[in-house]
Amino acid sequence: MKKQKNIEFITQIDQYIKGNLSQVEIDELWKKFLRNPEYYHLFEAELHLRNLIKKGEKPDFNKFTKESKIIEVSGIRSWLYATAAAIIIVIGFQFFSISEKDSLNIIILSSIDLSELAGIDVYRSNEEVLDELDLAINEALVTAYMDDSNLAISHYSQLLDQPLSARQKLKVEMNLGILHYNTGNYDEAAYFFNSVSMNTSTDVHDQEKSLWFLGNSYLQLGDLENGRKSLLQVHSLSGRFQQPALALLQKIDIQIIYNSND
Repeated sequence: MKKQKNIEFITQIDQYIKGNLSQVEIDELWKKFLRNPEYYHLFEAELHLRNLIKKGEKPDFNKFTKESKIIEVSGIRSWLYATAAAIIIVIGFQFFSISEKDSLNIIILSSIDLSELAGIDVYRSNEEVLDELDLAINEALVTAYMDDSNLAISHYSQLLDQPLSARQKLKVEMNLGILHYNTGNYDEAAYFFNSVSMNTSTDVHDQEKSLWFLGNSYLQLGDLENGRKSLLQVHSLSGRFQQPALALLQKIDIQIIYNSND
């Protein structure tokens, strides 16, 4: 039964690489990768072998099996060798039609919707005096909605010098991260999103959102490793960004493998 299950899984990997799986099937496959690292190693091994063939190089199996840390699964290694031999014989094997780097760039956030910006809910009784910092945060938000991101960034940056409460600081930093992202300042965006994600007063929804934007900021900077770490955290929170995080993780892992083989 286990051997049959392994064969079915390997077939799935082959079909995925050939582009024959639906998006639902791809998502399910990557969920299995996250739960079963040994299967991910098989996927990595298969990509490595095909990349060698694409370059016209002969695989060094002894070196490859040591460096790629392939975990022995009943009957798997012999299957890999047989597959590699078959690939070497086949002429005209079809590889990815677009580069993995290009396909990764397609799904990285180009910008963040301004609806993700957040203000402070202001409540006032007859005797209560409105918090001036709350009002200033909301005024900066209006400026951002009026499509003056640089002025809004300036206002929010000045507010960081004020004695903000934990709640106020969270709103200001989240909004600064979004505005910096949309103006192409990804280093600054990553700094603020990371600060929000590390804030102990951040609720789970804001933590997930900040980590999602943080992962995209790292990817915009070409930092695949830190991008992957952030997106794995997003995926583990099982919130509204879980599926897009999974889609990015799929592309990142393939890109990392290809980069290591260049």
